[in-house]
Amino acid sequence: MSRQLTCPACGETDELTGRPGPDGIQITCDTCGADWLRDAAPATCASCGETELVHRPQATTAYSRGTQVSIVGWRQLPLCVTCDAPMLSRSLAGKPIPNGYRPAAMTRHDPGEPPADEITILPR
Repeated sequence: MSRQLTCPACGETDELTGRPGPDGIQITCDTCGADWLRDAAPATCASCGETELVHRPQATTAYSRGTQVSIVGWRQLPLCVTCDAPMLSRSLAGKPIPNGYRPAAMTRHDPGEPPADEITILPR
């Protein structure tokens, strides 16, 4: 699962380089030269920078016969307690996270975009 890394010194998210070291993966910011251990940095929301993420299961589905949808696997999806709050409450209520849902914790959502919880589930 991809994780958004941000330089703690300058906030850079693109110009980062990682290399294996004795204590883990050492991340270096190519912009300001700051170094830190990858696993020491908490996972953050790609949209708001929140560090409180909740991992919830999402079914991976495929059309096995015509319009019959089958679950073919599961993955753990990080949901931000702030940006993904409607989908998090839906998941905690026992409802599935739609297969096409892209959480704000993984993909940056700008304020002008429609809310992430507005997803219509239609057959192909």
